[in-house]
Amino acid sequence: MVVTKTEKSAALAALTTAALSLPGLNAIAAVPASQIESNVQYGHYQESDNRMQIDVYHADAVLPLSDRLELSFSLDRDTYSGATPAYSLPATMTNQTKNSQGIFGTADVVSAASGGVTAQGLTVLGGLNTFATYYDGYSALEAQLIAANPEPASPAAPATLAGNVILDFTSFTSSFYGGQSNVQPIDSAGSCPGTGADGCYYEDGMVVGTPYDATNPGAHLHRLVAYGSRQVQYHNDSAGIYIRALNGQAFALNSMIFHAGTTAPGNNVTGAANDYWEILGFNKAIDPNLASGDGTNYATRVAYQTVANGFDGLLTLNSGFSNINAFWIHYAGNPKTPTDLSLEFSMSIDNVNLSGVVYVPAKTADQLAWEAEISKQVTIGLYRAILDSLVPKGTPTVQRFQMQPLETRSMPQFNAKYYFDDTTLAFSGGLSDEPDFLSNFGSVNVSHEFNDKLTTVSAGYGMTRNTITRSTDSAHSSSHHANDPNHNPTDYEALNDESTFHSFNSGISQILTKNTLFQTSLNYTHQNGYLSNPYKYVYVRGEVTPEEYYEMSQALPGAVNWKGITNLEMVGIDLFRENRPDQRNIFSISNRLNQYIPALDASLHFDYRFYSDDWGINSHTFELKWYQSLPWGLTITPGIRYYSQSESDFFAPYFLAPRADGFYSSDFRLSAFGDLSRGVTISKQFARGIKLEAGFEYITHSGALKLGGGGVGDYADFDYYMAHANLNVSFSARTFAGLEHSGHTMHHHHGAPVPAGVMFGHMMNQADEIMVGYRFMYGVQSGSMMHGGNPVDKALVADNACAGYDYGCLYQPTKMHMQMHMLDLMYAPTDWLNIMVMPQLMSMDMTMSQPIRDFIDGEEADYGHHAGTKHNSNDIGDTVTTALVKIMDAGTHHLHAGIGISAPTGSIDAELSPPSLKSASGTDTNPDSATLQDYGMQLGSGTWDLKPSLTYTGHMDDWGWGAQFSGTKRLEKNKYGYAYGDIFQTTGWGSYNIVNWLSATIRGVYTWQDKIRGESNQNHDTLSPVDFPGNYGGRFWDVGLGLNASVPEGQFAGHNISVEWLQPVSSNFNGYQLDRDGALSATWSYTF
Repeated sequence: MVVTKTEKSAALAALTTAALSLPGLNAIAAVPASQIESNVQYGHYQESDNRMQIDVYHADAVLPLSDRLELSFSLDRDTYSGATPAYSLPATMTNQTKNSQGIFGTADVVSAASGGVTAQGLTVLGGLNTFATYYDGYSALEAQLIAANPEPASPAAPATLAGNVILDFTSFTSSFYGGQSNVQPIDSAGSCPGTGADGCYYEDGMVVGTPYDATNPGAHLHRLVAYGSRQVQYHNDSAGIYIRALNGQAFALNSMIFHAGTTAPGNNVTGAANDYWEILGFNKAIDPNLASGDGTNYATRVAYQTVANGFDGLLTLNSGFSNINAFWIHYAGNPKTPTDLSLEFSMSIDNVNLSGVVYVPAKTADQLAWEAEISKQVTIGLYRAILDSLVPKGTPTVQRFQMQPLETRSMPQFNAKYYFDDTTLAFSGGLSDEPDFLSNFGSVNVSHEFNDKLTTVSAGYGMTRNTITRSTDSAHSSSHHANDPNHNPTDYEALNDESTFHSFNSGISQILTKNTLFQTSLNYTHQNGYLSNPYKYVYVRGEVTPEEYYEMSQALPGAVNWKGITNLEMVGIDLFRENRPDQRNIFSISNRLNQYIPALDASLHFDYRFYSDDWGINSHTFELKWYQSLPWGLTITPGIRYYSQSESDFFAPYFLAPRADGFYSSDFRLSAFGDLSRGVTISKQFARGIKLEAGFEYITHSGALKLGGGGVGDYADFDYYMAHANLNVSFSARTFAGLEHSGHTMHHHHGAPVPAGVMFGHMMNQADEIMVGYRFMYGVQSGSMMHGGNPVDKALVADNACAGYDYGCLYQPTKMHMQMHMLDLMYAPTDWLNIMVMPQLMSMDMTMSQPIRDFIDGEEADYGHHAGTKHNSNDIGDTVTTALVKIMDAGTHHLHAGIGISAPTGSIDAELSPPSLKSASGTDTNPDSATLQDYGMQLGSGTWDLKPSLTYTGHMDDWGWGAQFSGTKRLEKNKYGYAYGDIFQTTGWGSYNIVNWLSATIRGVYTWQDKIRGESNQNHDTLSPVDFPGNYGGRFWDVGLGLNASVPEGQFAGHNISVEWLQPVSSNFNGYQLDRDGALSATWSYTF
C-alpha cells in the first residue's frame, strides 16, 4: 500500500509513518494535503433529567499552499443552556419550617439569596429569624437563660403618699405663716425653721411655706377667708408658695382651686408680657437655692405649667406633676420678693388634690445591659441551633440547581505547518470567546522522523491566557433590598480576573510492525491565576459564626465589614462562592496501541491515560475501539471507555467545619467518581471525496464506578449522551481518482460571476455536478434612532415608540450585529434543474442604551439591570431548499427561476432570561417563565415561507450584467401568534473582468419589507422599540461594490471567492428603528 503525493512522483515506503493508512490506524503523514479538505460537524450533548444541553457546531478546512506549506482553519461554536448543580448540602438542612412575612412554608436553611445578599436579609428580613426553630424556641431559651442569670434587682421604690390628700387649709389659724419650706428641715420629722406664725403650715403630712429669700427675711403667706372657706394667699410680699411632704416623699399633684381673678384685691397687673403664673414641680423636696435662679429653669425641675392671670376655678395639672417631691407657685419673672412695691399681684389656692405616686421603676443601666445580653445570647443560641443542626452519619446529600442562561462560545483557530525533509514545524493560535470568558491561546510543535520514518518524536509548547468575568454580576441585585444601604448589602467587586496556562508536551510514535503502531506522550501544564468556577457555591458551616450573624443583625447602616467576617464571598446563609488554589500543576502520560487485523480488515485501538495534579486528583482512562471496514464504503466503530478519578484535596459535598487553608469546592467534577461510556460511529465514503459520519455515545457518571471504590455518594449520579454528524469533503479525491480539472475549468459559470450578496444567482449546466459552498453575511446597525427617514431624539422615542407600554420606552438599542454562516450544497440531476439546500447558523448581538428617561414606580428594581447590557442569540437558523429551473440559455443570455421553501428550523425561543426552576432541588422549570428576546433577535421565523426568484444574466466579452426579482411570502403565523413581514426585493448589477481571474461588480438594490403581523403571546419585555411589531420593516435602497476571484487552472481550479459591501443609500423605516450601517457578503464555492 502506498500513498502518492500529487506534487511528487516518488512513492513512500509502505512501512513509513506517512504511509501507514490502514483502517483506524490514523497515522499522520508528514506531508501536506494535496488538495483542500473540509469538515462540517454538528453535535448534541444532553444530560439526563433535562439538565445541561449543548449544541456543538464545527467547521474546518485544510489549505495546502505548496508541497511544504499547509494552512488550516477551524471554527467551533457551542450553544449551551439548562440547569446545572450549584451546590450540595445534607438533607437535615433542607425543608425547615419557615414564616416569612406571615406566609408559612418550608425552605432550606442553606440557600442562595435570590435578590442579592444583605446582612439583614441573612438574619431579620427573611433569614435566620424566620425559621420555626427561632420563633418557636425563643421563649423557652429565654426562660432558661433568665433562670441561670437572674435580672439585677430594681432599686427600692421611693416613699410616696399612702393615699389621696386634699389640702383645704381648715387649720390655717394664723393670719399668716412665714416659714421657709424649701430649706433643710430642723428635725428628723421634716419641720421647717420657726414655730407658729413664724413657721410653716402643716396639714396631712404636707408642709406649706414660702421659698427661702435672703432679700426678704420676713416673707410670708396669708390666710384668706373667701368663697366660704380658708385659703392660702400669695402676693407681692413673698417669693411664692412652696409645698412638700414632711418626710420628703414623692406625690402626685392632680388639681387645685386656683383663684387669680383680675378683680381680686391687688390683681391690677394686666396686659404685661409676663402676666401669668408659673407652677414648677421638682424631683427633690429640699432646694434652698431657688431664689438665685430665674424662676423657670432648674436642673431639678421635672414638671412645668403656666396659668394665665385672671384664671379662676379648678385647675388640672399636666402629667408631668404625677411624680414630684415638691412644687412652687409664683408670679412669672419673680423668683424673689419684688422690690418694686408698685407691682401688685395676688392669688390664692384651695383644695389642693394630692395622691400617691404610681411607681414604674426605670430600668437601671445594669438591667438594660442584662436585657441586651439575654436577648443577644438567646438569638445567638437559636442561630446556633439552626446553623449547627445535627448531621448524623449516613445523612443523604442533596444537590441544589441553578439555571444556566443560553450562551454561546465561539472558538476560531488558525494553524500553519511547514514540512522539511524529515521535520515538521507547526504553529497554531486562536481564541475562545463567550460572554463571561475570553481565552487567547497559541502553540508551537515540532516533530522529526528517523529510523527510516518508522519513528517520530515530537515536542511542543502552548500558552493560554484567560480573562474571566461573571455574567450574573450585572443583574446580581434584582431586589431593591439588595441596594438599600440600610440593609447592609455586600460590597464585593464584580469579577474580572485572569489566569495563565503554560503547557509542554513530548511524544514518540513507533511503527512496531506493518500492522502495529504504538504512540506515547508526556504532558505537563502549569496553571496560575483565577482557577475557581465563578458560578459554583459551597456550604461551609462555621465560616461565619452565630455571633457574627448576630452582629450583622444589629449593625447600623454601612457598619458591616464583609471582608472582615470572611475571606469568602457570601451568597446566602452559610453559603459561599467556591475558592480554589491559584496554582495547579498537571502531569499526564498517554499511550496508544493500534493493531490492524488483516483477516478481518479491521483494527483495534487501545488507549490508556494516567493523569495527576497537585490538587490531589489522580485519574485513569481506558479506551477500546474497534474499526471495522464493511462493503459499500462503510466503516463501523464501536467503542467503550472507562474513566476514574480520585477527589481533590479541597472537595467535599459540604463542609461541617472551616478548612485552615480556606480552599473549598463542592463541584462534582472534582469529586471521586467513574464514567463508563459506550458508543458507536458509522461512516460512509462516497465518490468524489465525500464522507458522511454519524455517532452516538452514552455515558454513565457515578460515584460507585470509581476504581477501587470510595467514590462520592449517588447524589451526583447522572447520565448523558453525545450525538454527532460529520460531513467531510476531500477535494484531493479527484486527483487520486485520476480526474482532471483541465476539462472543467470554470465550466459552471455563465459569463461573469454574480455579486456575493445575490442568492440563487447562478446554475450549474451539466448533469451530475455538485457544488459545495460557504456564504457569510454580516450586517451592522448603529447610530441614530430613525422614524421614517428622519433621525429622532430620545424624548420622541420614549414618548412614541412603545405604544403598548404606559410609561413609554425606557431603553433603545445602540448597536446590533448580525452574522449568518450558510452552507451551500447544490446538485444538478439534469442540465436544466439544480437542487440547492442551504442550512445556516445565525449569530446576533444587541447592545442597549442607558435609560432614556427617569425610572417610574418600581422600574429601577425590575428593569434597571438592563441598562447598557449586551444580549446575544446564536444557533441554527431556518433551512432553505430551492429548485432552480433553467428557462432560457442562449449563450450570451440566461434566465432561470427559483422556487424555494424556507423550513422553520431556527428557534424563536431566544431568551432574555431563562425559565425559573420550580424548585432548586430539581431541574423542572415553571411553564412560560422565560422572558424572550425581541423579534429581531430570534434565530428563525417560526413559519414555512415561500421564496420565489427570477434571475437574468448576460455577458459579452469582459462585460457582464444581470437582474433578479425575489421575495419571501410568509405562509402562516408561527406558534407564538405572529409572522415576520413579507419581503420583495429587486436588484440589478454590472460586472467587468479586470483580468481573467478577477472581476469587479456594482449593483443597486431596492427592498420592501412589511411590518410584523400579530404579536407574540409569550413573556417578553415592552421597554424598547424593538419589542413592538410596528417597528420592523420599511423601504430601503442600497448600492453594492464587490470583487470576485476564480481559479481558472492549477491545483485550486474550480474554486471561487467573492466579496461585496452593501452601502445604504436611503431608508424609510416603519415606526422607530436603529439606523443601518451596511452589510458585508463573502462566498466561497467549489464545483466538481
